[in-house]
Amino acid sequence: MATLFFIVFLDLVGFGMIIPVLPFFAARMGVPEALVIFLFGLYSLGQLVGAPLWGVLSDRIGRRPVLLGTLVANAAANMLLAVAHDGWQLGLSRLVAGLAAGNISTAYAYVTDISDEATRPKLLGLLGAAFGMGFIVGPALGGLLAGGDGADANLARTAHAAAVMSLVAAVATFVFLRESHGPEHRAHAATHPRVNRRQMLNRPVLRELLAATLVIVAGVAMMQSTYVLWGASELSLGPRDIGFVFGTIGVIAVIVQGAGIGPLNRRFGARRLTSAGAGLCTLALALFPLTHSLTMSMIPLSIFAFGSAIFMPSITTLVSHTARSNERGAVMGVFQSSSALGRVLGPFIASGVAGLFGLRWPFVAGAIASLGGVVLLRHAPTASLGYDAGEIA
Repeated sequence: MATLFFIVFLDLVGFGMIIPVLPFFAARMGVPEALVIFLFGLYSLGQLVGAPLWGVLSDRIGRRPVLLGTLVANAAANMLLAVAHDGWQLGLSRLVAGLAAGNISTAYAYVTDISDEATRPKLLGLLGAAFGMGFIVGPALGGLLAGGDGADANLARTAHAAAVMSLVAAVATFVFLRESHGPEHRAHAATHPRVNRRQMLNRPVLRELLAATLVIVAGVAMMQSTYVLWGASELSLGPRDIGFVFGTIGVIAVIVQGAGIGPLNRRFGARRLTSAGAGLCTLALALFPLTHSLTMSMIPLSIFAFGSAIFMPSITTLVSHTARSNERGAVMGVFQSSSALGRVLGPFIASGVAGLFGLRWPFVAGAIASLGGVVLLRHAPTASLGYDAGEIA
């Protein structure tokens, strides 16, 4: 688990480094503001395609080779970003990076391979903490390398450094990561009839969880894709400031997921934590349009960080309970597809809303979408989350 934690951390550092500089890349290439949000959606579109592909493939050939190949692809995407000269190259680099980032379904499947019902929430929380730490170091490092002034920022240096992070993670995967999905499980996955998405969606609990994930993540993605641009345009933030903001979110996520999610899960259970996390995200989104400075915006940012830190590992735990051992990669791939679809729809909708009404309104739209997810969770089936043979057949 320590090796996987390190690999995911390095990969997320590389991803996080791009967040504070992407709007400035786009501005230098003459990309309109509303389309900058669209670029975040292209990244998520790649994840939408990649997550089920890598999840199913990892069931058949193992987790390690999938992680290795996608890390190398992510490094190549960041190298392309470093030399991009127009909006098309910028968009292609984000699409390829997103496709590679679909490997998160494989990382989640790796955790479910090495855990049982008792240890899974804690290990998923640790995986989430690796994400959080990546968001501490990545945006802060990216902003530091680029500089405080967006007009003079060294953007190529940041992109090259992000590529190096992914390459180091690939080397660590090759040298240190042991395969978690043994030959017997791979053979079973290769010979067992594949469970397609329609069959999976026939499972009532899984279907409701995926629907809630879709709308909540879409709402959250509206905020995430808009805040970078809104901060630069409305709050006059530079790359270093934006890196500080996302670094702060990462600090809170690491504290909650690294030390708090286990005790919280034992006290309240994954289902209650999922609802609570979604509710806090909704509250944060509603508060963003009321802020007028970096200091004020840190209040909803902190609420959002705590809510998302308990939401994702909790709903992932619920989803993992619906999968057999030989289909965890596939189920996690479908789950990540639902999440990725939300991250596609969120920025695309936010781009249109921002173009029509201004940069504050995507936060309002996100709050409405997230509230819809809270309602879905409250009305989701309350039956046991363990898989039922009749539902899976």
